[in-house]
Amino acid sequence: RIQILFEAMSHWFHRNCLKATGPLDTKHLTSVLTSQKANQIINELKQKRAQLISKMGDLSADPRSTAVIEEYMPLIRGFAQSAAGAPSPLQKILKFRWTQSLGTKKPEVQSDAVFEIANVCANIGLWYMKRAAKIAATNNYSEADAKEVHTCLRTAAGVFEYALDKVTPHLDSTSLEDWHDCTVGVLTAYKLECTAEAQEVTMARAIELKHKPDLISALAHETSKLFSDADTALREVNTDYVTKWRRYLQVKIKFYAAYARSFQGEYLLTQDKCGDSIRTLREAQKLYKEAQLLCKQYQDADGVSVGEVRPSRHPFFQKLGPIIDLRLQKSERENGFIYYHKIPEDLPDLELKATFGLVAPIPFNMPDVHPIFTDEAYKDFQIPENATPKIHGSDREDLPTAKETPIEGDTKSIKNESGCSIQ
Repeated sequence: RIQILFEAMSHWFHRNCLKATGPLDTKHLTSVLTSQKANQIINELKQKRAQLISKMGDLSADPRSTAVIEEYMPLIRGFAQSAAGAPSPLQKILKFRWTQSLGTKKPEVQSDAVFEIANVCANIGLWYMKRAAKIAATNNYSEADAKEVHTCLRTAAGVFEYALDKVTPHLDSTSLEDWHDCTVGVLTAYKLECTAEAQEVTMARAIELKHKPDLISALAHETSKLFSDADTALREVNTDYVTKWRRYLQVKIKFYAAYARSFQGEYLLTQDKCGDSIRTLREAQKLYKEAQLLCKQYQDADGVSVGEVRPSRHPFFQKLGPIIDLRLQKSERENGFIYYHKIPEDLPDLELKATFGLVAPIPFNMPDVHPIFTDEAYKDFQIPENATPKIHGSDREDLPTAKETPIEGDTKSIKNESGCSIQ
């Protein structure tokens, strides 16, 4: 079985904050809720929302088996659109307050059910990400745990993809800052990060099962590219909020680029291309040193991080350097005894596309509008022309930080070559 353990105070996965929200205020709806049916809908929405928010952050709970997600989403969807797909007459009657995963307790406030759906989706995605990190940090890690980590990350990617493609086009983004969660750049970065981290699990399995070095090299190259694309998505975002996150992504870019060159160098030697092997492994050394420097920059960077993340202290990171050195020494030794190849100035091309092991997001299926939302049910709400509640200064007051289960673990028991373990 594959095992990646993460030491407490030395986690492998960077995680931003869970989003916080305030309770729904419905006092202004007294004149709107003139029927028993309308009151029932509002009360059910408030109850299911409170239940869902209380579950988020509990990393022992599996979001997939948390029934309240399937219970709340059809209700809030009925506030955004009718069963026929038209805009709902209830879309603007409630205020929603949400903080951002990149910090600050001051919420963004909008009177729009679409805003609520976007933020709930973002928080569900973060919930899956954090659960994956929690499971990965568990001692006595089983193959089932590895599959669960892989699935959680792919599912998170799918939730972010849904919010990005299906929700944000309908969102009023005029008041959003570029570092807010429901913006294209941040959602894209989360989607790509989750996809890349799921591919890390695939990479670890390929390494420990001793798959062909050219396959591992191609997988590492693709993983590095995914982290690079995530970093690019944040390039134009306010650096006050994303510097630490970007440093984490850049550590992974260089680390997996070094892995790609390391296994390419091993493969080239098996193909009797000793000069190319030496050139490639020297590049791997350079990339690994750059990753080490970025680890220090990550530690020193300002920004949000849940728990203390120290990739450079993890065995998976630490053991790559000696592996590269040993492979380079072998290639140089063989070149001196057998091949006598000239070391080229230009690097050999990397395999551009892996043929196996590439990860894709698991599509998120948004539940249909709740059947309670009939045309007659909408008519039970006596909605005036100016039904949108005003946003007051008190609505933007700081919210308490969302409660989260700590992510803890231990890496000291990992004794194998790569820092990952399959038993």
